[in-house]
Amino acid sequence: MSKVILQTLWQALQQEHQGYAHLHRLLQHQARLLTGQDHQGLLSHNPKQMALTRQLAELAATREQLQASLGAASLEQLCQQLPAALSARIDGRWQELQQQARLCQALNDSNGRLLASQKEWLEHHLGVSETVYQPA
Repeated sequence: MSKVILQTLWQALQQEHQGYAHLHRLLQHQARLLTGQDHQGLLSHNPKQMALTRQLAELAATREQLQASLGAASLEQLCQQLPAALSARIDGRWQELQQQARLCQALNDSNGRLLASQKEWLEHHLGVSETVYQPA
């Protein structure tokens, strides 16, 4: 098994871990902007958040390519092939990364529900129904 590829994989996991920590902070900030109905703040914030999600998708693709180049379909499968200490280290980081991703997904879902409720409120108070107005 290639030591260089394993090191590159570890670095990719580290970058993904840092990226999800940053995404979590951005999602929390987005929630504050949504709650405060700071539309100008959202216009400036959302492109940064979208760029980070694209970067995280690229990191995930890199991780998947690296694990495939090591002959593993998943990180779990790769860890089964590694010495115990290295397996524990990689698996621990992978578990942390998955937990961060779940937290980000939950926060993103919450932000989506908040946005949907604000849209409903506006439609109700403006007398606009979905049959009359459809976004482009």
